[in-house]
Amino acid sequence: MQLRQLEYFLAVWEAGSFSGAAARLYVTQPSLSQQIGALEKELGAVLLERGRQGVTLTPAGRVFLPRAQDVVRAVQDAQDSVREVVEGRQGDVHVLTVRSVASGILPPSAARWHSTYPSTVLRLHDYSHRRDLEEAMRGGQGDIAVGPRPDPWEGPVVSLGYEEMVVTGSAEHPAGTAADPAELAAADWVLYEQEQGMSEVVDRLAGHLGFTPRAVARTGQVSAALLFAVEGIGVTVTPENAVPLRWSRHARRIGPGCFRELVVFSRKLPSQLAERYRDMLTTLELPLTAERDLPEGALRF
Repeated sequence: MQLRQLEYFLAVWEAGSFSGAAARLYVTQPSLSQQIGALEKELGAVLLERGRQGVTLTPAGRVFLPRAQDVVRAVQDAQDSVREVVEGRQGDVHVLTVRSVASGILPPSAARWHSTYPSTVLRLHDYSHRRDLEEAMRGGQGDIAVGPRPDPWEGPVVSLGYEEMVVTGSAEHPAGTAADPAELAAADWVLYEQEQGMSEVVDRLAGHLGFTPRAVARTGQVSAALLFAVEGIGVTVTPENAVPLRWSRHARRIGPGCFRELVVFSRKLPSQLAERYRDMLTTLELPLTAERDLPEGALRF
């Protein structure tokens, strides 16, 4: 049984004749009759009876009619639902990211998305470490991901820019002040647990500067590390966009600068809504630094 046969059957019943249905469907009457005949043969019953007053339903046709209507209506509803998703009128977008990016980078995009596609839902799932983010994305748990550049990755990857990493402590400093590597080597540190992705950032930074941080506290949260640092427990490293404005004078650049690239990536065939969200991210003014504007000698990864 084919959907076309059901549509032809309904068209004949609605038009009241084979000729009227053929004209409405832009098909020849013999072709229409052949399809109805094939449907009746498969069902083992005559559905339509020709008469002087037109076509009427047989007892089998009366039973079959509402079922055929339900099937055609369900198919139409399914087509409409998909069309609404494609056109951005309905649907969900599952965005995977790491926690520091979720709070410091994505809120403006969520606001823009809601105003542009008010009938859709932006579902944000954040992870502590980049490896967990990549594993979830490979496992099909998201439509699109925003975070550090994955390597390797089979699928589209678009760079958004670089977020600067800054060192924060209890003392306040003039704007534009940079922390000296020797000072950082001698300082007490608020470090991150290994399951927190910022631990990787601190390890790479310390390795580049040639020292091993002396841990006096560890945490799994960027916000907690900032609180500990401002309270004087030790210094810590966080993305600059994660530092609240009231603590901006507690944050300093690290040497000539330390930057982490952020990208938006997806599997080979992203959904239409995922592509729209990616395009939106690339046009927003995010708190990131373009590659061409990175300071000379800056560490980047």
